[in-house]
Amino acid sequence: MMVLFIKLIKIALVCFCLFFPFTIEPKTSLASMSSANYINWMDSFNVGGEETSSSASYQLQDTLGELGTGPISSASYGNQGGFRQVEANPTLTFSISSNSIDFGLLDRNAVTTRSHTIITTTNSEKGYTTTVIEDGNLRSGANDINDVADGSVSAGSEEYGIRTSGDQGQMNATDTAITSTAQTVASYSSYINASTTTITYRATISTSSVTGNYSHTVTYISTGNF
Repeated sequence: MMVLFIKLIKIALVCFCLFFPFTIEPKTSLASMSSANYINWMDSFNVGGEETSSSASYQLQDTLGELGTGPISSASYGNQGGFRQVEANPTLTFSISSNSIDFGLLDRNAVTTRSHTIITTTNSEKGYTTTVIEDGNLRSGANDINDVADGSVSAGSEEYGIRTSGDQGQMNATDTAITSTAQTVASYSSYINASTTTITYRATISTSSVTGNYSHTVTYISTGNF
């Protein structure tokens, strides 16, 4: 299992991004092929093989008659030739489009929204999962903004939550409270290139909300399902 940590500090705080240092820049016909819509993680020439050979005692994935297998590299590229070779270099990259979210002044007569995107690329055949967790409520000293509880942040009520959008988003249908228990915000079950999910933060206040400078820390964790 490979885990990559991204920390977001909301309301003008700081985010740390860590990437697995593996890049393929195609230079020859043996290198990884890609376009705006796909990445071909491995080229394979063979005459047979089986993915699902198994019994009560074993499980086997095999391939026969491959040509040009094994690692190939230079100063400009790296390639793992052959069907099984690619598994030696599992890849996961994760990025976030903005390091902070600033709501500015909240208005009790409107819902204030701000957003950024998270982007994941992986060659894991079982995909990835990205979760979100907070260090506590959006707060100013002893005062905090209530978590949304009814699925919708509504003007006139003190409420705060997030909603996702994008094919891999897992909170697309409702506004959801960020909690101290990790929740899945995006996931996919196979290889994917530049999976993009938009996270929209939504907040509003009521007449009883206390004036203050509110903030909290939110951490995103992206895990390749290797």
